[in-house]
Amino acid sequence: MSILAWVQRHRRRRAAVVLVVASLAASTLSTIARRMEPAGAPPTAAADVRRAVRVWPRNELELAWIRVLALDEWTEHLVPGAPIDVVVDRAGAVALTAQGVRWAVLVEDIDAVATAERERLTAPSAQRPTDWFAEYHDFVAIAEHLRELAARRPDVTTLEVIGGSAEGRPLLALHINAPGANKVPILLNGTQHAREWIASMVPICIAERALARDAAPELQQFLAKTDLWVIPVVNPDGYQYTWSSDRYWRKNRAGGHGVDLNRNFSIAWGGDGSSANKRSQIYRGTGPFSERESAALRDLVIGRGIALHVDFHSYGQLLLHPWTHTKKPAPDRDRFAAIADRMASAIYAARGQRYEIMPGAKLYPASGTMTDWASGHAQALSFTIELRPRGGSGFVLPPDQIRPTCDEALAAVLELRQAADLPRPR
Repeated sequence: MSILAWVQRHRRRRAAVVLVVASLAASTLSTIARRMEPAGAPPTAAADVRRAVRVWPRNELELAWIRVLALDEWTEHLVPGAPIDVVVDRAGAVALTAQGVRWAVLVEDIDAVATAERERLTAPSAQRPTDWFAEYHDFVAIAEHLRELAARRPDVTTLEVIGGSAEGRPLLALHINAPGANKVPILLNGTQHAREWIASMVPICIAERALARDAAPELQQFLAKTDLWVIPVVNPDGYQYTWSSDRYWRKNRAGGHGVDLNRNFSIAWGGDGSSANKRSQIYRGTGPFSERESAALRDLVIGRGIALHVDFHSYGQLLLHPWTHTKKPAPDRDRFAAIADRMASAIYAARGQRYEIMPGAKLYPASGTMTDWASGHAQALSFTIELRPRGGSGFVLPPDQIRPTCDEALAAVLELRQAADLPRPR
């Protein structure tokens, strides 16, 4: 029996396959890399360059090689047959080629990209942008801007602390609620994953446009019938860590190893697409709501009766609806799909960008997510929107993309609010 046939027959023994491949990789990787160097060439820094690549594993064996060689996983759905974005060094890229794995470069040097971003942000001209949305901002600046927004419209806005982070930072929620009855509570939150900077800017941008005294009629109507909660930074510790230490950090900072907050909710906690390994990017924590941040979101959603919810992430330009933990249809699958279709059409009308619609589990299995919990436990119409880009620059999205991405997200949120008023399908 061939190795590939054995692997396909014994899929449940994936961990054993990874161990075998790891041992093979340890003994052959450096040899493969050396063979690719010109004869007599001295060691160069190129071997240390971290490159983001998109790979297309054809089977479990190739997937096992990818798992061993990847320094970081930018795509959460590590399954054969689907494109996967991972980070490898030069030797890893050479080994992928040697093993026959098809791959293409997304970002040639992710550390150089992060360095260029940091240099731009620390340049004197970046400190006082005319347009606040012309550049990204750290958590301290975001907190200050939220206070300014609340002060602009104290008649309808308050800034509330709904909880705290593992390191003691406040979880700030901008609450916008104009006078009126029969309001529908909606929550917009972002940056559960620290490196997804655009996911912090978009909710703030939506709130600022809604609060403008000369807001467009559709925004005025939106506020008149909506009790709006905006939490732009769910993960303030991890987010600030991406500014100070590691641009590509994903989890919170609990225990130094961190927990993936979007695997820490109680619906299907501990299932597929999460990990018990503290080193894993999808480490789920010690139990449902073990993290202060996810517990604070739970209490807000339940306490305020949130009926509509959008969890902003990046990247991929996707519009995901429940379920994410299982391929079984969600109870309101048809309604979710119909509303998602309207939201995607609104996004396209705004900026001509296509966002692909699917149940989350079709993309990848993920258990313990906020969207599944908000839908399954709190009975909210809950969606995940993976913002720009589709691939390309990955998590370091150029700042000139902030406002266009906001246009798309705002269109989707307004359409969600309109769709929620439609009669439920029979």
